[in-house]
Amino acid sequence: MTTRAQLEEILAAQRAQRTHSPATLLRKRGRDLVSVLAVIVILIASGAAMFFAVQLTTPKTDATAVAPPSASPAPSATSTTIMVTPVAMMVCTDIPNGRLHVRFAAGEGSEVRGYLAEGETVQLALEPAGEVIQGELWQYISSPIAGWVNARYLCKSE
Repeated sequence: MTTRAQLEEILAAQRAQRTHSPATLLRKRGRDLVSVLAVIVILIASGAAMFFAVQLTTPKTDATAVAPPSASPAPSATSTTIMVTPVAMMVCTDIPNGRLHVRFAAGEGSEVRGYLAEGETVQLALEPAGEVIQGELWQYISSPIAGWVNARYLCKSE
């Protein structure tokens, strides 16, 4: 007859054999492998979703576009379209053979981009609006050289 102690030893040996049997290890490894594969699939899917979200929300620039993005939409029967024409001004330094500095940015400290001659006609740009720097109004012009000029040296063209 088997004693209680012997039965407990047999039961413990069977338990130990079950936890270390090849079938048990394969089942455990299989669950671990499935878990790892599920995480990889989730990461790939979320990365693809982020990629397409960025692609869909990023504005595209089309080099072959005919009209700039700020162009007004076609007028409809219910909207009123106001056409703004650029304002023509003249360089008035009141210095014979004077030159007006056209700068990269508004202000005396900005680098000079080019020069305009006394009496030369310029076109004021619609955007950006003028800036006041140290009490002086600076105006952005679009032609003949695009840049910033001190507005005190501009007068109405004749």
